Amino acid sequence: MNHTMTSSTLIRKLNYGIRRSLSDFLDPQDSWKEVLVSIHKPTGEPRYSQQHVRRFEAYVSQGKSPTMELLNDWGTTNCTVGELVDILLSHKFLAPASILLPDRVQAQASASAVQPAISASATQRINNTPTTAMGESAQVSSTRNTPVQVQDSGFFRFSFYELERITEKFDNRTMSEGGRRLGEGGFGTVYKGIIDGKPVAVKKLHSMEDISMEELRAQFNQEVQTLMTLRHENLVDMVGYSCDDHCPCLVYAYMSNGSLLDRLACLDGTPSLSWHRRCLIAVGTARGLDYLHRNHHVHRDVKSGNILLDDKLVAKISDFGLTRASATRSSSTVMTERIVGTTAYMAPEALRGEITPKSDVFSFGVVLLEILSGLPPVDENRDPQFLMEMMAEIQEEEQTLEDFVDKKMSDLEMPQAEQAFTLAGNCLCDRKNKRPVIKQVMEELEELIKGLSLGEHMSESEA
Repeated sequence: MNHTMTSSTLIRKLNYGIRRSLSDFLDPQDSWKEVLVSIHKPTGEPRYSQQHVRRFEAYVSQGKSPTMELLNDWGTTNCTVGELVDILLSHKFLAPASILLPDRVQAQASASAVQPAISASATQRINNTPTTAMGESAQVSSTRNTPVQVQDSGFFRFSFYELERITEKFDNRTMSEGGRRLGEGGFGTVYKGIIDGKPVAVKKLHSMEDISMEELRAQFNQEVQTLMTLRHENLVDMVGYSCDDHCPCLVYAYMSNGSLLDRLACLDGTPSLSWHRRCLIAVGTARGLDYLHRNHHVHRDVKSGNILLDDKLVAKISDFGLTRASATRSSSTVMTERIVGTTAYMAPEALRGEITPKSDVFSFGVVLLEILSGLPPVDENRDPQFLMEMMAEIQEEEQTLEDFVDKKMSDLEMPQAEQAFTLAGNCLCDRKNKRPVIKQVMEELEELIKGLSLGEHMSESEA
């Protein structure tokens, strides 16, 4: 982020990276239109008419960002960052406003409704079940140990000190050692915290060798905005966040069954997942991805480690720091200079810097292979090392599917395995245009589950 940026900085002086980040937030759901209608001339009249709106909409069909074009046009009037932030805050677009003037966003959050304890709505986010308020709420001044409810958002802004308190100062010992560390997440470490006796997961972001603090803040803003904007049964629930002068942190509902990666490996002696349960997890993940894609977002880091399981083993997609909004509704591919993701899951075009929903489909194909085999996506001591290369061996009959599938699944029948394996192969086509869209994948998995349920019913009837 540009540290010299102030309210008086001219919009036309913003660098490309900042304008690109703003467009990532405002292009989806046509949020840029809400900004456009709030821009006025000095006389008080609207600066832009419906004819202007249609002109900006036309940029979409050209593969351009309407937000970028709007900022370029409005910037010719010597408008300022302060004016833009005022508009963003008036529409509660907190994450893009944080890119420009984070202190202003924090000040507005602090001025919003404050409660000394987590309210009923936040408690429901933690438990994902209806609950009553845990004590009377009162209007009090903000303290460093009091979570602040971000106005009308349903989320809470925590101080760093409060998160230190609920995680026992981010005790870095593992849970089995009596500490609070749950594991490593995207760009950070995840700790277990306790709020009003209820567990939450706190992700403390930290800079890495090849990730600057500026980029880390951008990842943080991206994840907050995504989870504020997009809510679905198969996306992880965010409780709140912390963005003061210390490390940025995100607070989620606690997922008691960990990640799909760990459960497939039966980590810590957990029981093996049945084939039926694995199929339910697969279809839940596909539904979450379908929701993201329908809302013009590409996850970019789909993997079993980012598929979390709640107490009922319902799949919840997590880690949205790399998520990018599709630039347009008509063009589903954009380019980036920075290659991000996890190599064992990355599609060929992702390695070239393309951002497309079909890359998520490719990664999901690798997850399907993990579900079938119970094997990790990559193993240095295995030949071949990559799971997707093992698929090629089966297709070339160098290995059988019977040898490949996880023997711990007592309820698996080979016709079902063959169906799932074929679907995974379709997802893993090198040419993205040959891959199905995630909705097709979801529908095939739903049909597979119907077949499983029918088979179970027939078996029970025969018994």
